[in-house]
Amino acid sequence: NTGMEPLRRKLAQFLDDRYQLPYNPSGEMIVTTGVSEALDIAIRAVIDPGDEALVVDPIYVSYGPCITLAGGRPVLMPCYEKDNFRLTADVLMEHITPKSKVLILNFPNNPSGAVMRRDDLKAIADVAIDHDLLILSDEVYAELTYEGRHCATASIDGLWERTVTLSGFSKAFAMTGWRLGYLCAPKEITAAAL
Repeated sequence: NTGMEPLRRKLAQFLDDRYQLPYNPSGEMIVTTGVSEALDIAIRAVIDPGDEALVVDPIYVSYGPCITLAGGRPVLMPCYEKDNFRLTADVLMEHITPKSKVLILNFPNNPSGAVMRRDDLKAIADVAIDHDLLILSDEVYAELTYEGRHCATASIDGLWERTVTLSGFSKAFAMTGWRLGYLCAPKEITAAAL
C-alpha cells in the first residue's frame, strides 16, 4: 500500500515546487502512518545485520532502537555548539568505518533546532559520495525553518540517487493526530521498503 494516488500526485507537486525534489508518485513515494513508520521501514529496507548507521547527536529518540531492531549498530556523531549544532564533514569523517552504510540526518534537528545550510550539505555530500553512504534524511521540521528556506538533502548534486527523504504533515500542518507521513526515494529503495 503506497497510499492514495491523488495524495501522492499532490505531494510530488509540492516537493518539486517547494524543494526542487522530483519524485515520481508512481514508484518513488510511499505514504505512511506518520514519519515514524517511514523511518522504520526505510531502516529495515537498507540495514543488514552488522551494518553501522551514522546518526547526528543530539538525536531523536527513535533512531537508535530502529537501527538496533534491524540488526544494525547506531554510531552517534556529536554536533557541537561551536558549529551551531550542524554536522561537519570532519566529524562525519571521524566516525566512518568499513561497516558504515547509512547516514541519518535530521535537520532541522530535533531537539537542537539546528539547520543545515546548502554549503554544509555540499561538504557532507562529498564525504557521502566518496564513502558510498546512503542517506536517510528526516525533514519533518522543514517548514519550521525561520531564516531563509529549508534546503532538502536530496536537492544537492549527487545526493538524489542516494537519499531517502522522510517527512510528514504533523509539524508543517499541525496534523499530529492524523499520523500522516511519507518516504520518497529511488524505486529500488521504495520497493524494498514496501
